[in-house]
Amino acid sequence: MKKIIASIFIALTLWAQNVKISGYVINPDENPVKDAVVEIKGESTHLKTISDTIGFFNFKVKPGIFKISAKHIAYEPFEKEIRVHTDTLLFISLEPMTFKFGEVIVTATRYETNSFDVSNFVEIVKSEDIEKVKTLSFSDILKNLTSAYIRDYGGMPAQLKTVSLRGTGSEHSIFLLNGMRISSYQNGIVDLSLIPVEIIDRVEVIHSNISSLYGADAIGGVINIITKGENLGKSLELTVGSGDFGYRKFNSNISGEFGTLTYLGSFTRSYGSGDFKYKYKIGNDEINLRRKNAHFSITNLYFGISAQNTSLSFVYMRSNRGIPSQTTKFDPASTASQLDWDLTLSISTLKTTAKSTIKMNFLYKNSYLRYTNNDIIIAGSGIDSYYHNLFYSNLVNALFKLRQNFLISSGIETSFGLAQGNSFEKAKRFNIGLFIGAEGNFKLKFLPEIKIYPMIRNDYFSDFGSRTVYRAGLNIKLVDDPILNLKFSYGTGFRAPTFNDLYWLGSGNKNLKSETSKGIDFGFVFFSSLKKSLIPSLKLEISLFNINITNRIVWLPSRENQSIWRPINIDEVNSRGIEFAGEMKLLKLINIAGNFSILESIRRNKRTQDDETQNKYLIYIPKSTGNLKLEVELGNFFFISQVNYTGLRYTSETNDRWLNPYYVVDLSCGFNYEIGFFFGKAKFSVKNLLNENYETMIGYPMPLRSFFFEITSGLKRKNKN
Repeated sequence: MKKIIASIFIALTLWAQNVKISGYVINPDENPVKDAVVEIKGESTHLKTISDTIGFFNFKVKPGIFKISAKHIAYEPFEKEIRVHTDTLLFISLEPMTFKFGEVIVTATRYETNSFDVSNFVEIVKSEDIEKVKTLSFSDILKNLTSAYIRDYGGMPAQLKTVSLRGTGSEHSIFLLNGMRISSYQNGIVDLSLIPVEIIDRVEVIHSNISSLYGADAIGGVINIITKGENLGKSLELTVGSGDFGYRKFNSNISGEFGTLTYLGSFTRSYGSGDFKYKYKIGNDEINLRRKNAHFSITNLYFGISAQNTSLSFVYMRSNRGIPSQTTKFDPASTASQLDWDLTLSISTLKTTAKSTIKMNFLYKNSYLRYTNNDIIIAGSGIDSYYHNLFYSNLVNALFKLRQNFLISSGIETSFGLAQGNSFEKAKRFNIGLFIGAEGNFKLKFLPEIKIYPMIRNDYFSDFGSRTVYRAGLNIKLVDDPILNLKFSYGTGFRAPTFNDLYWLGSGNKNLKSETSKGIDFGFVFFSSLKKSLIPSLKLEISLFNINITNRIVWLPSRENQSIWRPINIDEVNSRGIEFAGEMKLLKLINIAGNFSILESIRRNKRTQDDETQNKYLIYIPKSTGNLKLEVELGNFFFISQVNYTGLRYTSETNDRWLNPYYVVDLSCGFNYEIGFFFGKAKFSVKNLLNENYETMIGYPMPLRSFFFEITSGLKRKNKN
């Protein structure tokens, strides 16, 4: 009897005592998850805490049965029932928020979401695709995009290259670096040859009128360049390359860590004579010539560091290049040259809680260009012009999760641009933009799942006033498996007058208004995944679009003096088309991807009473484009064949002159190896395999068949958790 009483007394004593439930919240890589909400519920207990910087949490409770849960905006919720008698240590592993199909994309909404669930057509160029194919410049990455046209002034790595999306001008798409604008206020474009390829991890492209999220100039689309992360472990990598027209390349990368701080450094130098072969037509005959004054020397330096939720990156580029003459005459010579240097510094920090995320970004960009040409004599001397641009930008973006199926994304973006040169007045612009958007997820009985994306933004510009734009998007999940989604969006946009438009000496027009646009998108995306079938995965997407641009800025001869050209708001342009894109995998060894688009970009207005250019196609906008890629992987070996098609382009506004369609075939092959701490890769590429004689801009021939080789070797030690 005494033993029974003693046992009951001990049990009651243990029950009356508090016990500790402590533990750590981690992710699958065993790294701590900070700011996770950890909650414990019992019969008479309900406690809540937040994990600290090392993921630690702690409770004091009476012994018993509890439900413990952990929630974080970036991870799947965790919940489990536990029985506790004594002090207990737990490890809670949270799985990242994953999706059944599709890739995660941030550019379409400014936060991570499934690429299939957004309301517009998106494309993602992944790091493995970039590294396998020889890329002489950033244009080699973008040329495979749907409904994209690269305007290339000569084919060399340092020659001017711009891109147009969906039949709009190069100035109607904006470029971002890690989500921050880098497009120039001076001329509204980005020279693709000045973006270092070696630092790029992936590229996200939004084909849509999305000024409601990114402000001015996002009419044709947005191209977001995401640089390589610093969490690559400890490694040292060296790459050397060689090829035709004197091409040489050297690259070195080093990455590592000091405690919680990680870093990545990269240095690249490429140079060459650029004297490639091209064909010149005389009558019915074609003769081979070599391009003159196409030399180039490019140096890139990148350094990035990160610690917990804060990162800093530094990018420096210097390019010195010759500028060849147009081939409007036999074997032209040229003395023109151009020097560019560009320095970009960006800082970002992230604060995350269970129901909100606040991200702050700062970007500083300093650019300089100097162009000299002694072939053109004005007032007794040659041309010597320079432009110097400073650009500052700051973004605060907050994401709030109000309910499980409702998100709000809002922010404030400020920027300041300053430019000076000897061809235009000193110019400056201050811009402040306020935006708010939402994502709502609805599932009603007997109806498919629906996601809505409303957005609105207001921008104030110090030099031409305010603009408000909006957008409404819709995504309807028609079928779950295989997935079939309907996408729809409608929105307004605008393009800001550039500094050249407003302040060019003797020609600028300070009374210009911004261009305005209305755009509509409609399409379907299909995805099937059958791992054990002949075709393990298949993705198809079709999109129809229509973009109307009014008050388009055009430079025309002034009424007072026909020899002086001035910009005015006059044109109304309609760009519309249909896009097809697809990708499939065969037998887990072969990847086939392709796209095709049919475009129509027409000016609708009359400039004069007897205007013969009304209702004609815009110059240098192809009627159709297409790309096809075949990739075969056999262990560590790979083979890639790419075909690029560009349709007919008119070169006169009356559409009586044009450039013929052309096909360009590129081949790449190589292998990767990894033995212990050592790794390496080698790749061999053939550009323009079929020796196609073509031009993207009239008078600027592209290289004939050319060969390139690269080899990389390195030493790597994996991270320890």
